[in-house]
Amino acid sequence: MRRVVPLLAALALLTGCSETTGGSGTAGGPTPTTASTAAAPTSGSSAGKPADRPKAIDLGKADPCALLTEAQRAAFGLDRPPQASTSSVYQSPTCDFLRGDRKYGVRVTAVTTTGIAWYTDGSFDVEAQELQVAGFPAVLGSSPEDPQTCYLGVDVSDGQMADVQVASFEGTPQEELCRLAPQVAGAVVETLVNG
Repeated sequence: MRRVVPLLAALALLTGCSETTGGSGTAGGPTPTTASTAAAPTSGSSAGKPADRPKAIDLGKADPCALLTEAQRAAFGLDRPPQASTSSVYQSPTCDFLRGDRKYGVRVTAVTTTGIAWYTDGSFDVEAQELQVAGFPAVLGSSPEDPQTCYLGVDVSDGQMADVQVASFEGTPQEELCRLAPQVAGAVVETLVNG
């Protein structure tokens, strides 16, 4: 697999901490790791097709910790304070949203360095399934080699995507994580569209 599970590494660091802070956190928090074989993100919006999206949304100034509202976080049980950092895979701002019961955690990244082609062009070794999230093209990715995580990229603009990872420490089945990922991504898109 070409990309390790950066969310699990961050979840391990974050849930092991006893001190919590309010707010959206600051960059410089736990830095996710990448596999030495990880390919650098490529540009492109989708798998070689022109994007058919309701509108283009520029993520250049998006704060990923603000992409899930307090009400949305509560609906998903994400009751820990959001923790901001920078994705070492995408070189873009990211935010971790965790549950106190460790059933699963969510990472949202405002990716400005690549589009959803990342999921389908061989850059990321996953089984990819094309779908739509709130009318936007999206790709759901999973791997039998990484049964604790489900990935989803939403094409919001040429060469940009809202990337959502849902991962579990407590044995939540990947099928459940992959059912949850589009719901979380839908909430992120709703925030982006209404923002």
